Amino acid sequence: MQRAILGLAKYRAWDAIAKDELTLRMQRYAALSTQPLYILRESLQHLSQQRCVAPRYSTLQDMIGGVIAAEMERLTQLLVQQASAQIVDCLDALLLGSGQELSINAIKREPKNFGLKELRLEVQRRQFFHPLHEFANAFLASAGLSQESGKYYASLVPYYTHYKLQRMPRGAARLYLLCFALHRYRQINDNLIEAFIYLVGQFDKQAKAAAMEAMGKATTEANANLGAAGEVLNLFVDESIAEDSPFINVKTRAFSLLDPQSFASVSNYLRNVSFDRLAFEWEYLAKLSMTIKRNLRHLFCELDFAGRVQDAPLVEAIGILQEVLRQHQSPRHSDKAAFPTALIPKHLRRYLYPKTDAQEGEGKVLDVDRYEFLVYRLLRNALESGDIFVTNSHEFRQFEDDLISDVRWKDKATLLAEIDAPLLLGPHQSHLANISPSLGHPLRGCQPTYCRQPQPAHQDRGPR
Repeated sequence: MQRAILGLAKYRAWDAIAKDELTLRMQRYAALSTQPLYILRESLQHLSQQRCVAPRYSTLQDMIGGVIAAEMERLTQLLVQQASAQIVDCLDALLLGSGQELSINAIKREPKNFGLKELRLEVQRRQFFHPLHEFANAFLASAGLSQESGKYYASLVPYYTHYKLQRMPRGAARLYLLCFALHRYRQINDNLIEAFIYLVGQFDKQAKAAAMEAMGKATTEANANLGAAGEVLNLFVDESIAEDSPFINVKTRAFSLLDPQSFASVSNYLRNVSFDRLAFEWEYLAKLSMTIKRNLRHLFCELDFAGRVQDAPLVEAIGILQEVLRQHQSPRHSDKAAFPTALIPKHLRRYLYPKTDAQEGEGKVLDVDRYEFLVYRLLRNALESGDIFVTNSHEFRQFEDDLISDVRWKDKATLLAEIDAPLLLGPHQSHLANISPSLGHPLRGCQPTYCRQPQPAHQDRGPR
């Protein structure tokens, strides 16, 4: 009776051949993700596509457990073969350390804020993780592990306590820590980028707020000093002042009526000259240059940026400025002609060339401090728009990093076969032909309501 039912349903029974086929599939699934639920769902989908009766639940449990154990054994053996003594020492230092600043308990914690102290600790952690990240990238690629599987192993480190990690088999604990180092390194990059974006925005806001306050203050002072300005003008028609009186006497009386520092604001107000907010903003940023350098330079130098257009002026400026700062040199003492100026907008050029010098070519000298902040501001905008990215990052990497590489896609037939999706293996014409009867012809059976002619009312019902 079972054979008759299977024949009518075009299914085949579970046997040793089906078990061997499913075991091979499970090994592939385990390399993608070792989460048991994922392997179970993919296995049931494979059995359904192959029209094979699923085994008992306990059989699937035993098979999944065996595949996961075999995958863990394979990875730990590969790690023993490929890891150098330096990598092993770094992993063991994380596992065994308890009171160090870079112990496993310390590196699990995220920075509390974007303060200078917290960010310097984050930079220090990044430098510690850098060799582990470089090795983990190569190791996971050679082991055939997917990003999802690496994330799962990395998530076990925050899940388990330090004591439980020490009680685990040393090979498994090192594998978990290696995956955690890779993802923690990229999370640190995200934290540093977010801190950089936030701090640049804060400095911008401070400069704009200070400019608005100064503009309001200048307008208020000008209005308050209009009466005194009128008295100063009245000096030119004052008959009590002799025509041959020295100008210094007139000037002294004018200054007694109106403070010399207020002359500029009152004069601009009378001449209807608007307050130059951009000039004040850049002057304010110049006063904050030491604070800006102290908070932004260590973040800027630590990260590696790349752009979609490699020869863009901003990418070139970032590379030159990073090279100067990483060599512990001051941009002020560097050759100003080496900095690309094509990135400076036209409306900002007069603020970045505030000084003149007849010995310079066009009588203009680039203010390097202002130029440096302009690069930071443009970099902030490019990071938010996605024009500039950081490769080893989760949130700020380029879109192509989530796609299959061109090298692997050359063998797309093998990749599609591994996915085991019949919909992707067949031609799209046949798939559209199969689903068209269920959807109906676009011009028959799918006529829009507004195109249908109204039906006449039934005679017995009368007019509607």
